[in-house]
Amino acid sequence: MLFRFGSAIMLAVAVSLIGIALEKESLKLKRQVSRQHYQLDVLIDAHAKMKLATQRAGSPRQVLNSMERGELDVETNQQPVSTNRREMPLLQWHLNHSSKQAAGEK
Repeated sequence: MLFRFGSAIMLAVAVSLIGIALEKESLKLKRQVSRQHYQLDVLIDAHAKMKLATQRAGSPRQVLNSMERGELDVETNQQPVSTNRREMPLLQWHLNHSSKQAAGEK
């Protein structure tokens, strides 16, 4: 009888200790998630500030003012920007890629 009572007490204590360990782990994970949410909010705020600064720096007025002050170098292309070819670049890439493969296999 005493053995059964002692076993029941030990079982109750073991279940309590396991419950406490699980609760500690759960609270630890909740703290990590909370910290990650805070870090995400900080990163979103920093991203918004950087995006705003980029938009301000890239505005036409700012760019023209920088060019007038000589802070930006203006380079001109010697070649025309577009050609009059009516080829599809992706299709041509595929054809060039497959012809290189065929040449490599031979």
